[in-house]
Amino acid sequence: MRILVNALSARKGGIVTYTNNLLRSLEARGVDVTVAASEEFETEFDSPIRRLNVAKFSPFKRLLWEQTFWRQFVKKFDPDILFSSANFGLINCPVKQILLLREGGLFDPFYLANMTASLGVRNGINRFFRRKLMLISTMSADQIITPTQAMRDMVALWRPEIVEKCAVNPYGTINEVFKPAPIQRKWREDGTCRLIYVSVYYPHKVPHIVCQATDQLNRIGINSHATITMAPTEFDEMRGGDLDSLIVNDAAERGIVSLGHHKYKDLPDLYRSQDVFIFPSVSETFGHPMAEAMSSGLPVIAADTPVNREICGDAALYFEPFSVAELTNCIRQLDQDEKLRLSLPEIGRQRALEKFDWDDHVDRLVETMEKMVRGKA
Repeated sequence: MRILVNALSARKGGIVTYTNNLLRSLEARGVDVTVAASEEFETEFDSPIRRLNVAKFSPFKRLLWEQTFWRQFVKKFDPDILFSSANFGLINCPVKQILLLREGGLFDPFYLANMTASLGVRNGINRFFRRKLMLISTMSADQIITPTQAMRDMVALWRPEIVEKCAVNPYGTINEVFKPAPIQRKWREDGTCRLIYVSVYYPHKVPHIVCQATDQLNRIGINSHATITMAPTEFDEMRGGDLDSLIVNDAAERGIVSLGHHKYKDLPDLYRSQDVFIFPSVSETFGHPMAEAMSSGLPVIAADTPVNREICGDAALYFEPFSVAELTNCIRQLDQDEKLRLSLPEIGRQRALEKFDWDDHVDRLVETMEKMVRGKA
């Protein structure tokens, strides 16, 4: 089976991690796989990567390029399956195509109502055409995959007919890597409540909520510190990041927050050195860090959204999106309830093992591909 992965849109964050892990796992299963990626794609692999200089293209130029030069590339390469892993598929594809939808904000009613005003008119126009192209892509794909039921339901609000050929295949985490430490850190064992938020920056990630909650905890006598894996420059590069930049950088200057990107290989130790994982993001399609934190044996506190509840279930406490007061109260609840602090990590680790194992995700994906090759999908 010969697979071509279209990861041309993979530049940072979860899609880059996903693509690298997928490449490693498919090769380990003996699958003949090649990844088409932009010149900015970061990877440790060489031979199965085909670099194409598309990162600087405007959206319009990119659309024309994909439907002409990329089509010819795919036709000449002639894979058994084209796996379009980043939202946009090839229209009238010359080979069988699987489309992975992973950008929920374009379809999420909550995100559209609460997060788009500050992004400006130009972003709104871009969002309109991206959504349009994604919906057109769904009609050209032979099979659609979403990582959560909530994501599938959001897209179905815009195009109900996709349900007939859309399967939910949850992502997973590498549970043997992301696992509790042999000797788990005790709650506030160094006198500080250590909060961890792993993510790249987009406005819907609202990291300032974590900073404000950390401030409130310190004011009421709970010595606290937050680690946020975002670089200060990320806020300046993203429209709509002014409020986050102001609050987060101020908190960093006062020493209650640590900022900075961490390599993926360093994340397991980072999780294990903290007390609680905070996830204030109000719009996700899956949220890999939640699964990683659960697998690592951390209690989780997340914004109350359909996707976050689908991932964490009973393994988390939830707070109203954007509410600093509710987030602070959740942390105080953990601080005061030892039984809750011990039970949430146990539930989370078991949930990660049962529902979100990376190998299970890849096995389901390969099974789908094999059925398509045999004409049985």
